Amino acid sequence: MILKKIDEKTYEKFVSSSNLSSFYQSVEWYHLKLDEGKRCELLGLYEEDNLVGVSLIIYVKVLKKYYCAYASRGFIYDYSNLEEFVVSLKEYFKGKAIFVKIDPPIILNLYDKSGEKEFNLENRQLIERLKYVGFIHHGFNMAFECEQFRFVHKIKLESSYNEQLKLMSKSTRKNIELAKFRGVNIKIAQKDELDMILKFLNMSSERKHFASLNKKFYERLLNTFKDNIKLYLVYIDKKEYINNLDEKIKEEKNKLNDLKIKMEHDNIGRKLKKEEELINSAINKYIEELKDAQNLKDITYIAAMVIITKYNEVVSFASGMDNLYRKFNPKYVMYPKMINDAINEKLEYVNFLGVKNIFDKNAPDYGMYEVKKGFGGKTVEYIGEFDLPINQVLYYSYKLIKKVKGRK
Repeated sequence: MILKKIDEKTYEKFVSSSNLSSFYQSVEWYHLKLDEGKRCELLGLYEEDNLVGVSLIIYVKVLKKYYCAYASRGFIYDYSNLEEFVVSLKEYFKGKAIFVKIDPPIILNLYDKSGEKEFNLENRQLIERLKYVGFIHHGFNMAFECEQFRFVHKIKLESSYNEQLKLMSKSTRKNIELAKFRGVNIKIAQKDELDMILKFLNMSSERKHFASLNKKFYERLLNTFKDNIKLYLVYIDKKEYINNLDEKIKEEKNKLNDLKIKMEHDNIGRKLKKEEELINSAINKYIEELKDAQNLKDITYIAAMVIITKYNEVVSFASGMDNLYRKFNPKYVMYPKMINDAINEKLEYVNFLGVKNIFDKNAPDYGMYEVKKGFGGKTVEYIGEFDLPINQVLYYSYKLIKKVKGRK
């Protein structure tokens, strides 16, 4: 088994035929990293003359003059002949990197909406086999501590949106209707609207205390992925919202009039009185909402999302919203649009990307997990991240330095 550089066409053909493929292994991601000034390679793993695996390698500086060779969501390989695989890695990266990092999208467990687990014993055994041949496992992290997400939420798509809708939770369908009632709409944004997109992405990153990617990154992303990337902008249509409120108030008043007629002819019991109170409460609520709606601009932008389509899936790469308009539930417009577009494009999966702390209902991010799983699908737990030391002394020196810095 031998590793060597391969051309883009050969590489992309192999990736596109694999069930382990993702946009992180695409030629587009390779060009994005090159544009960022990273040193990258497209490698092929050969058994005699047969190409059996590939990976995009990104060299990441870890000490002043040393590198880690990060196999971006790879290798794309069946991990069958691990002894020879390790030998080929050590031979190729000797003198180039002090360790190789892999985080393959190999499924350890699947979780349905009720939290029931489908356990994959064979892939649990793969973790032990990787450790046996020299890989160091980073463990079963529950959040975003590693290079890529260990938990993601994915939906296997049905043949139509109506069929997909049936698989969503009752509360999700209700929130979709509520967003529609409040005049929340979505459009595909153009490149010249990137600043507005970034405004919302930055709002969410500041609120959640993580670093956002800058404008230059997204310009590169648009230039490399071209037709495979879309920008969504979510907005409130004031006229539509007010019309819906007017109709609702009218509907509730008609119900109240009908009830009063009934009360004039029947005995006014506790049940009818309670119904009257509920209708009046609803009318007052919609009137207050109407007052607030009058203060909106004709079009008010409230959220944005960046999606990438590659291979057999569409991925929610980044999203953000203005928290002042939280009650308008922009996710319940963005995700349905993403799903519907994917069905029309005959894709197989929608990937909402990372979820974390899925077993802790008290965690701050648990609400976002509940939103995602409400759309159906399953939460995927991958086997995790592994390091293969190439230079043992330098690798453990790097780990010690990193540990000491982490204590500061």
